[in-house]
Amino acid sequence: MKISKEMSRKQFAAAVVQQLEKHSISCVLVGGACVSIYTDEKHASKDLDFISPSSQENIEKALAEIGFERKGRYFNHPDSELYVEFPTGPVAIGNRIPVKPEGELKVQKTTIQMLSPTQSVMDRLSAWFHWNDRRSLIHALWICEKQPVSIDKIRRWAANENSEEKFGQFLEQYKKLSKK
Repeated sequence: MKISKEMSRKQFAAAVVQQLEKHSISCVLVGGACVSIYTDEKHASKDLDFISPSSQENIEKALAEIGFERKGRYFNHPDSELYVEFPTGPVAIGNRIPVKPEGELKVQKTTIQMLSPTQSVMDRLSAWFHWNDRRSLIHALWICEKQPVSIDKIRRWAANENSEEKFGQFLEQYKKLSKK
């Protein structure tokens, strides 16, 4: 799959995954890109974060074959405004480490492993719980507007994060959404 400016985020992610798979490199899409996908681009992040057990050097070699250049911690492609980052793993949500990703997205013949909508809500709420990042709370609610999520799973996870009070605030906002 050739990288181009016309590619959607999903196609771009699939091209990255496809190239990494050619080199037996596994990865999981996390973070803001999941929010973008699950909210039909309401949150339009330019970066795609993947967690991979492979070394940055192996990832760099694989992506260079299709025109990516490493600039600091990012991998840019001259034919796209989107870029890729590989934060240090393993996949984690708040204090829960490691996390098995429960989501996947099929783009043509490529399967992208990613956080599920419920896990993405927890990921966003983690930033709100621990750093008071209100924008992350809004992103969590946007996902809930567009995707089915398990409030029970989120409630249990929030209790383990010692964030029952903030979960209650989230739940209040969530209930307003479901009345619309």
